Amino acid sequence: MLVAAFRSERGASRELLIAALDERFVLLASTALWLEYEAVLVRPMHLRAKRLSAAEVNDVLAALALVAEPVPIHFLWRPVLADAEDEHVLDLRW
Repeated sequence: MLVAAFRSERGASRELLIAALDERFVLLASTALWLEYEAVLVRPMHLRAKRLSAAEVNDVLAALALVAEPVPIHFLWRPVLADAEDEHVLDLRW
């Protein structure tokens, strides 16, 4: 969602990003998810696509971090998703 929100000024993802910053819903995040956001959003291909600097991306992430609800991850088992790299997203069940 965040990559789409950064890359497109129109669409549902951008609206969700704005709504999260306006605290119109609770944004849940874990350390693993936040590290992925930081790593992915500063990839050169994403920065070039919107002519952003890593500092500008980090500023938006810092603003999101202020409104995000940290979710500690506690699990006894982890289901196997088709895309194993998305399992940390499922961990955010609240």
